[in-house]
Amino acid sequence: MKRLLLLGTLLAVALPGPASAATSPCRNKIFNDWYPDGKIASTYPVACYEDALKHMPPDARVYSSLGDDVRAAMRAAMRRTQGLSAPLQVGHGPKATGAGEVKSALVSVHNTPHDRASTGVVATASSAPLPILVLGGIALALVAAGAVGVGVRHARQKRR
Repeated sequence: MKRLLLLGTLLAVALPGPASAATSPCRNKIFNDWYPDGKIASTYPVACYEDALKHMPPDARVYSSLGDDVRAAMRAAMRRTQGLSAPLQVGHGPKATGAGEVKSALVSVHNTPHDRASTGVVATASSAPLPILVLGGIALALVAAGAVGVGVRHARQKRR
């Protein structure tokens, strides 16, 4: 009996147990499910969805629909646990328009002569912005002042 207890203790100490670092949080399963195609195809516990929302990467939060897709998958999982119908796959897919997408607008520009003061238009597309012109003028004035200073110093040294 003592030998069996001793053997059991030695085996328990000698054999490595499951590594806690090797087990990943369930939020990573959700992220790994979503990243290839932009869809969450499996059902996970609600706590996993909540954890995924808390630990979402900042770039995915801003530039993708991951947050919306995780929330939709969580709602679908809740519906399934209640016995209600819900879609099997949730997500927008690769053609999703994320939160950070830049949308363009088409603006027509008419090249007709008109009074600029009445329309509030001050500059055209071909002119430089006013702050750049002001800073350029200040830079030229400083260069000129420096050149005058160098010239004055040179003239004084010749007199000596």
